Formats: sequence, structure tokens, C-alpha cells
Amino acid sequence: MSWERKYNREDIDYDTWYSDWSKLIAKTKSLAEIQKELGVVDAEVGSAAKSHLRAIEKSTSMQGNSSSRAQSKNTLVGASERKIAFNGALEIYELFPEHTKDKGE
Repeated sequence: MSWERKYNREDIDYDTWYSDWSKLIAKTKSLAEIQKELGVVDAEVGSAAKSHLRAIEKSTSMQGNSSSRAQSKNTLVGASERKIAFNGALEIYELFPEHTKDKGE
């Protein structure tokens, strides 16, 4: 997988661009672990999105099924944030290998 640095701005670097969560993942997990977990997270996001859409479709009013909608939305948001963090960690491996568990090995 090849990443291309798209930013071309001097004010964006490792310290300011990536979340603490992405940095932690990159420092504590190997590239293989991140790629494997990203596959799991992708599946979770897809499943959570379908579940949320089903909850919305079952609603007949604003109050109907509101707890189910809220719970499915929270699940989807959590899985999506996890996916963003793992994608950030994957990008750190490509662009800043010195800040990873494998240290560019």
C-alpha cells in the first residue's frame, strides 16, 4: 500500500496532524496488527451502518424506536472513530516510520 503526502504545508507534521490515539496505536502495534485490525474495524463499520439504517427504517415517528436509533448511532460513531484512528496509524507507518513500534524495520 502506498501513501502519498498530500499536504504540502510546513505547518502539518507528525506532532500536530495525528490524534493521540493514532500515535498510540502506531507505537504499540506492528504494521501487520494494524492491517489485521483495520479489516475487523471495516466490517464493524459496515455492520453498524446497516444496523443503524434498520433502526431508522423501523421508526414511524420521531419518538418511535428512539433508543434503538440512538444506540445504533453510538455504535456506528464509535466504530467510525476507531477506523479513523487505525487509518491514521497506518499513515504514520508510511510517512513517519521512526514513530512506530517497528521503527521502519
